[in-house]
Amino acid sequence: MIPEPGGPTPPVDPSELTFLAVDTRTPYTTDFDGADGGKQAHYMLRWVNTRGATGPWSEAATATIGA
Repeated sequence: MIPEPGGPTPPVDPSELTFLAVDTRTPYTTDFDGADGGKQAHYMLRWVNTRGATGPWSEAATATIGA
């Protein structure tokens, strides 16, 4: 999950995030608009098993969006 790009402070609660994707393989990539270059993107992940049960949320990971 990812919030709108630009916030310098990582989210502390998953309710602050926007759903991005469910993926079964790595790497997963996403595209941003050129105007978002240099902004921060914050990610939180969690496992979902084949029965749909979810694990705990990860700590937030932050990356700078490339220009």
